[in-house]
Amino acid sequence: MNSSENMILFVCMYLVLPLIYVMMRNLSKPKKNIILGVTLPYEARQEEAVQSICRAYRKHLTAVCIILTIVSLGAFIFEYSSVMMTYLMTWLLAAIIVPFISYTIFHRRLKRLKREQGWFSGVAGKVMLDTKVSVQASRKLSAWLFMPPVIICLIPLLQELFNKSDWEMGIVYSINTLLVIACYLFYLIIYRQRAEIVDHDTSLSLALTQVRRYNWGKTWMVISWATAFFNLGFWLFIWNNTGLLITTALYTAIILFVAINAEFSTRQAQERLSEHSGKDVYVDDDKYWINGMFYYNPHDKHIMINARVGINTSINLASPVGKAVMALSVLCLLALPFFGLWMMSEEFTPLEITVTATSVEARHTATVYSISLDDVRSAELIETLPPALKVAGTGMDTLLKGRFRVEGPGISSLCLNPQAAPFILIRTADRAYIFGTNEAAQTREVYDLLMARMR
Repeated sequence: MNSSENMILFVCMYLVLPLIYVMMRNLSKPKKNIILGVTLPYEARQEEAVQSICRAYRKHLTAVCIILTIVSLGAFIFEYSSVMMTYLMTWLLAAIIVPFISYTIFHRRLKRLKREQGWFSGVAGKVMLDTKVSVQASRKLSAWLFMPPVIICLIPLLQELFNKSDWEMGIVYSINTLLVIACYLFYLIIYRQRAEIVDHDTSLSLALTQVRRYNWGKTWMVISWATAFFNLGFWLFIWNNTGLLITTALYTAIILFVAINAEFSTRQAQERLSEHSGKDVYVDDDKYWINGMFYYNPHDKHIMINARVGINTSINLASPVGKAVMALSVLCLLALPFFGLWMMSEEFTPLEITVTATSVEARHTATVYSISLDDVRSAELIETLPPALKVAGTGMDTLLKGRFRVEGPGISSLCLNPQAAPFILIRTADRAYIFGTNEAAQTREVYDLLMARMR
């Protein structure tokens, strides 16, 4: 892996840390009477003891993120992409968990202070509803606004179906089309949640509810349009790697910008609108939020509910679905380092090609491609690998394995090291295969044996 690729990989991983830092640091500012996941009355939020905890939290969080930044630089000492990926995946797990530990420490410290001072609402633990807000804040975006992106997505899909081209790419275009449709369904979720009730002030609750729904809707609307043009760009630049890279980068940047902007716009509005709230009766449901972040309420039949701040939603962990989602999320996080270890096994396991009296086989780890010699229509030795686009499989600097769309042969099964020419191109009636080993002499020897067997 060259230095530029190392830098791209590092930046993609590292950007998670500053995003987490900004999100976590922002929790020390009061929004909807909540600071660090703890609901406090107006007077308490002005107390020096509370502000001292917030300052200590920000200082601690900054120190943690500086240390994590220094540790991340260790990734550059590794030459092989799989080893570097293992290091970065392990670091990413720490970058997600460690700042949360810092938050937990100060959340519990503030919660203990609240308990000692008796800062509880008269309706603590009770659900407050305002039917006026639910009625007045129910205006939705028309479903027709999501139709043009669907139509744009259908252009490459219908082209593939009409020309009977590679069905694998048709699946890709279909997935993007379904994603655009899902954007509208995700948008509707916000209207199934309770309105944003902070206290008895109906106008405040209405404003908070409209802010959340507006930014939530804007996010999914932009994602639907961005996905549509990404799908179109993917189709237009299918054989242009630079075009694909630019299209993917723009798509990712747009989604990240819109999502982050919507989140912080909502948080800023919540902070501003609820600045003077909490002087009388106010919502205090801390007992249902583990560490102020994870909702657990066996008396609530809702599976999905609004997150406490921002535009996100949360899962009710008291429900079976919530437990399953949490368990799956934890497993995915813990699996991050093992993904790197799997990549190491892929990168360092040698490629093997064997020719028997009846077949030719390519082996690598658990993958085996076996072709009967009776099915082989042609075989040739090529010195240059044609441009190839991965459909499914592994794409590394030293390993291409799986299904690829190759210029010339079309959809092909590859099992080779792209840096170790030559390669053996085998064609059957319905598919092409391109095999190779890590040694040029070995590949030529296998090719000669294959030709002898075929004769």
